[in-house]
Amino acid sequence: MTAAPTRRPGGVTFLGVLVIISGILYVIAGLLALLASASSDLTSNQKTVILTIGIVVLLFGIIELAVARGLFRGSNGARIIVAIVNVLTIVAGLFAAFQPGNQRGTSVGQVIIAIIVLALLYSRRANEFFGRGRATP
Repeated sequence: MTAAPTRRPGGVTFLGVLVIISGILYVIAGLLALLASASSDLTSNQKTVILTIGIVVLLFGIIELAVARGLFRGSNGARIIVAIVNVLTIVAGLFAAFQPGNQRGTSVGQVIIAIIVLALLYSRRANEFFGRGRATP
């Protein structure tokens, strides 16, 4: 017997909203880069670079919006994608914290935020929502 679906935890909803905001900002930035690549003030190489960056940023934003949708629906795949990105953020933040000239506070802040995100994604309630805590036949 399968247990009744678990309500989405507030922490997951909060993360989903943040991912949506981030995705929207990436889409806007990508579209602006695409528009900027058409400028007559740029060389051909500059146009190509800006166009490429715009396409990549736009695609990243679309992917983020899809991941946010997955988080809201309880997709474990979406949760894993967000977790991987945050583990990479922790590794990069720790590495950057020990580089000369780096502002360590920023790197430490990124690490702390990434740890909080992981804690929200893998809390007991989140595990239940994403299907880990459900009973199976």
